[in-house]
Amino acid sequence: MTTNDIHGIENGWSVKTSDGHDIGSVEESTLRYILVKSGVVGTAHRYLPSPALAHVRPEMKEIGVSLTQAEVDAGDWSEPPAQDPRTEGAPLNLDEDLHEADPMTAVRRDPEKPAHI
Repeated sequence: MTTNDIHGIENGWSVKTSDGHDIGSVEESTLRYILVKSGVVGTAHRYLPSPALAHVRPEMKEIGVSLTQAEVDAGDWSEPPAQDPRTEGAPLNLDEDLHEADPMTAVRRDPEKPAHI
């Protein structure tokens, strides 16, 4: 498991902010969000976006997020994120990307030969 592999997270693990505060425990994790439950009485649920995952420490049953305590407190995390997360190493497919040149007419260059000007 890598340092930020969301697939290894288990329910019940503690969730820490980037400045070391405990904000609750994992109730659910998906590719889009990590649902964090905090409190026993007056329980709060926060849908933190999965790209905020900073580290996974299975030996400590803990995950860390890249948000500070102040950012967690100030944000509205009451709903799951609307957008899908970025995948590691791959940019998001934006609408602008759909209008690329026709691949049949694109100029192909041999990487061993320099382009002619």
